[in-house]
Amino acid sequence: MDKKIKEALLVRNERIIEAVIEKSVRVCPGSVALIGIYGSFATDDIHEKSDLDLFIVINDPDGYKISSCFILGDVAHDVYCTTWEQLEEMARYSNPYISRLMDLKIVYCPDDKYRQRFMELRDAACKRLSSSLSESDLQNIKVHFGEAQRSYADVMMSEETERARYASARLIYYSEMIVFLMNKSYVRLGVKRRPEEIERMQRLPSGFLVSYHLLVEADSLRSIKRHATSLIRCIKDEIEEIKSKVQSKKKLDRQALEGSYEEIHSDWKNKMGLAAKIGGKYLSLMTAASCQFFYDQMSEEYEGVSVDLMKHFDINDLSASAKAFDEAMEKYKLLYEKNGVDVKRYATIEEFEDDYRNH
Repeated sequence: MDKKIKEALLVRNERIIEAVIEKSVRVCPGSVALIGIYGSFATDDIHEKSDLDLFIVINDPDGYKISSCFILGDVAHDVYCTTWEQLEEMARYSNPYISRLMDLKIVYCPDDKYRQRFMELRDAACKRLSSSLSESDLQNIKVHFGEAQRSYADVMMSEETERARYASARLIYYSEMIVFLMNKSYVRLGVKRRPEEIERMQRLPSGFLVSYHLLVEADSLRSIKRHATSLIRCIKDEIEEIKSKVQSKKKLDRQALEGSYEEIHSDWKNKMGLAAKIGGKYLSLMTAASCQFFYDQMSEEYEGVSVDLMKHFDINDLSASAKAFDEAMEKYKLLYEKNGVDVKRYATIEEFEDDYRNH
């Protein structure tokens, strides 16, 4: 960049900052904790049309009086205010957009106590970034993957290329957020250099970069859907890999198991038999799926639980599906035997009354 142009931009920035400080002292004294610069002028990635990104931390709602979004010449600027609560959320690193906390160049701070508080939050974020992937990180990744899945669903339901492309952009956005979180990193540069940041990451799902770039460049409805599918699948596989390493499970014991086999019998077994008897495909499918959800929840929470009922479900042979259900129950019952748990089963009502009243 031409030296004179850069100097003019810096002078412009100084005058904007001075105006903001003057107004804060005049209209909301005590409300502004600090003012800093982030974005292109913090990373020195500027051009002649670069705007000044100001980050202003306020102590109370009066601070919003200095907020403004305006166009100077042909460049727009945003005087943006942030509360301490929002800054604390950044420090928790629930998403990778924390450069305003990490890279901020403070240009005004009326009291050192505010600077200290800000630096403590930055240190907390640094600690999160330097730590290994944890269950907390996995939960954040899952939140963004849920948004990616919704975007993918919109891609696949689109019948027009432009709508699919719009949805694919959202999928790309959430995919980027996920890989930043996977790498315990944050977005440092502007959007034009986002692919560059992605490509430098150490941990990327297998096939991610190819699917990522092909989805950006996809020029037909069919290709958008195909590459979106490849992208979401490779991300899902990587999340499963992370889950297997960081998600701790409880040890299965009597307390966790007691009553669960009986619950399966109560809620689902007889419905499967009835569905086979009456030819109720809907009843059979929804019953089996509901029970599978139970098995999956147990598998997520406890070690050693693995029951795949749906693998053997056949919508065209409900008797075989009922039999597969019973076989899955027997497999689950082995966990009872392994942990010394007896099934509560009574032959008569009198037997139940005697046992129930005395235990």
